[in-house]
Amino acid sequence: MTLITRILVVEDEDDIAKLVQLNLQKEGYETTRAEDGREAIQLYDQGNFDLVILDLMLPHVDGMEVCRHIRNSERYVPVMMLTAKGEDAHKVAGLEIGADDYITKPFSVAELVARVKALGRRVEMLGRLHNEPGEKVLTFDGLEVHIEKRIALRDGDDVKLTQKEFEILRILAMTPGRPYSRRTLCERAGVESFDGTDRTIDTHIKRLRAKIEPDRNRPMYVLTVWGFGYKFTDKFC
Repeated sequence: MTLITRILVVEDEDDIAKLVQLNLQKEGYETTRAEDGREAIQLYDQGNFDLVILDLMLPHVDGMEVCRHIRNSERYVPVMMLTAKGEDAHKVAGLEIGADDYITKPFSVAELVARVKALGRRVEMLGRLHNEPGEKVLTFDGLEVHIEKRIALRDGDDVKLTQKEFEILRILAMTPGRPYSRRTLCERAGVESFDGTDRTIDTHIKRLRAKIEPDRNRPMYVLTVWGFGYKFTDKFC
């Protein structure tokens, strides 16, 4: 059962907002619309939403500021950005400040609903991980990530990971489907850059894939987000 039921849709274009709300409501979600960033912050603070679908280009207060406000709140609520083609810089900035996913306009309704359901599965998985007693273990079709023991098993066999490799794997596997920039992964995993760029993380990813992937040339767990960074597959959630 998904933990996402109430969705705040922040979109100033009427046609897009109505299309999004109609199709989400058909899937059983309860939706509320905000037409600008100022209203979005007010509604978010007053409501108890499980997901925010957020357009970045908004009147009064832009989507970036709304996302920052959400991330500074006490409760974690996933954020899906709506971006236009050619807004790659905005997309990167949004992910850097804490958005969980993005979808590019024009988008298909089926893709939007699928993304929402995937976020729901991710939230549910993290909820189980947080609430279940005992050892915290993430399982993905042959790969096990033991959070507290800081070990990984591939088909039951111990995978010899360095501390940095495990930390990268832990960060990615804890949030399947969420893209991370190279810079964010470097910062969160404590990876130092030896050449003054964020590309150092690529070397760690290459070594990690060699150890956990059945075929390092066709990875099924750690996926590349071209022009940005990496994410863990949400296929097995």
